[in-house]
Amino acid sequence: MKSRRAATFALILLSFVFASSATAQDKPPTSRWVELGKPHLARRDGSIVLVQTITSTSPKDRLWGLVDVNDSDGTPMCDWLKTIEPKQTYRFECPLKNPEGQKYAARVRVFRDAKLENRELLYEPVLEATPQQVAATEDSGAAQQGVPVGTFESLDAVLPVTFEPTWYRRVDKGFGMKAYENSGKLTVSGDELVFVDGKKTIRIARGRILSVRWEPLPHDIANHWVLVRFTNDEGKADAAAFRDGGRLGTRGSTGPIYQAVRRLKQ
Repeated sequence: MKSRRAATFALILLSFVFASSATAQDKPPTSRWVELGKPHLARRDGSIVLVQTITSTSPKDRLWGLVDVNDSDGTPMCDWLKTIEPKQTYRFECPLKNPEGQKYAARVRVFRDAKLENRELLYEPVLEATPQQVAATEDSGAAQQGVPVGTFESLDAVLPVTFEPTWYRRVDKGFGMKAYENSGKLTVSGDELVFVDGKKTIRIARGRILSVRWEPLPHDIANHWVLVRFTNDEGKADAAAFRDGGRLGTRGSTGPIYQAVRRLKQ
């Protein structure tokens, strides 16, 4: 019991620490295995794009890059999961509409393993598209073509697959001593995802899923949750969040959950 309370307290304390220090990163983090560029604007075929680059400096090891771009209110715009081969550079281009004066939040994660459990780098820059920047954008011309938006080179998960224990929470949960609201079993099949814990059942059909992201949530920015935005039975926009609950949430195996749910969305 003491160890359970200690682990819970540690998770709460970690959330406070991250909440007090979380800011957009100005400079990309460094690593001996990978180099990240700063996001910038460019033109491609007459349109403005946000450009993010990942370069592997590893002589032989493969990496995995997870890149997301959201607009200023958090609405998903572009995402990629790309295998990063040794000594290769990859360019990710997110098309922008009427970008002048807008802010865009990017999130770049690089992992050492295909399960997305061993994270090498996390970079969370914010790009403000000022009128001067938009006017100064240069045409990409012969620059390397970008990785197609929506590329998702995930594990070849065999569906259905079940994850237990899985934590569930609403996005607007509010502050509480526990990061989650329910702990149960999440099953992802080719047609739907179902979460059950003996008291609560959440069922989301594939056709109702609007987007799947793996990101921090209000009141728990220390941990990244699989956020599923969907249309509910009343035809209204809704959302549910899930993450690995093993070892009181410290196991760190949310990557396979994200890949299974994101594959369902495709």
